[in-house]
Amino acid sequence: MTAEPVTVPVPRIGIIGADAPRQILLAAGATPVRLFGAWSGDVSREAAELLGAADAVAARVLDGVLSGLHDDLAGLVVCNDSAANLRVYYVLRLLAERGRIPYPVQLLDTPRGGGPHRNLFVARQYERLAGFVSGCTGQVLDADTLAAAAAREKSLGEALGQVRERRIQGTLSGSTALRCYAAAAQLAPEQAVSTIEAILDEQTDAPGTLLPVFMTGSSHPDTTVYEALEQAGLVVTGEDHDAGDAAWIGQTVDAASPGEAFRALAELHAQRPPSASRSLTSERTEHLLTEVRRTGAAGVVALVRDLDDGPVWDLPAQREALAAHGTWLAGVVRVPEDGAAAAAAELLVSVQLPGEIAS
Repeated sequence: MTAEPVTVPVPRIGIIGADAPRQILLAAGATPVRLFGAWSGDVSREAAELLGAADAVAARVLDGVLSGLHDDLAGLVVCNDSAANLRVYYVLRLLAERGRIPYPVQLLDTPRGGGPHRNLFVARQYERLAGFVSGCTGQVLDADTLAAAAAREKSLGEALGQVRERRIQGTLSGSTALRCYAAAAQLAPEQAVSTIEAILDEQTDAPGTLLPVFMTGSSHPDTTVYEALEQAGLVVTGEDHDAGDAAWIGQTVDAASPGEAFRALAELHAQRPPSASRSLTSERTEHLLTEVRRTGAAGVVALVRDLDDGPVWDLPAQREALAAHGTWLAGVVRVPEDGAAAAAAELLVSVQLPGEIAS
């Protein structure tokens, strides 16, 4: 009798933030799993006291870690892509040193902007990341595993390309697209591709009858706001936040050695869409104008969570630049801890009052 082959589970590495190159984690034998948090839900007293005054979504991510929700992880990478995430890292590092967290925690600090010195710094950060993940999985990253990871990740990028194309065609809703991006960020590439294909096959909504808008502001941890807008007649055809079109998923490099791959990924990182917390307002505004044209949006809606101040500074310049091109921007800022649904309703009022839908 032939014994059944034993399937060894692939170690899962948690990611807080959006700056980790997935190709490195895949090549080092891990499945990257992004921890998103949620628009609503209780935050424990412990998480609130440890984190202090910070974005509620970040507090919910921390709460998930403290509650043991992610104890199956082999390690956790925290990206220094926002002040809130950096505070989460300092809390988790201290707790890990005290044995409260059952896996190691690593900070990934990769500033935007490019240039030889900054790219060198980022490449070295990627080298440290590779060492950390290999230490968690026991698999050494090399040219062969990088090539295999690139092939797996490219297939996922192609699937997300279909998602973006369907949105522009008006045959895919924004909430459904956000579900596809979440699957891509949390599953192994093969599972994610299958999940996305299933989601696209079972798509039943008809967003073509809704007013197309572009979403800017804070990142969206779930589909709550998108669904509320769709129920009221708007559909999000694109966004510049890192849980959607600006997610770093499906992009890879070809390299003959790990060092070459780290340098190439650093250059690729410098070309990513600008983020509110790490980029200039002028860069964000230019990118917004380009994306509005690409998606064919009739206008722009902006939602900014309380204590997520980066996007607020961009709004005046964005509004002025959009107006010069005949496009409106309606926004709601300082969205409270559990105020996603109310914020969506307020956003609809801010769109409707000037008669922008009618126009």
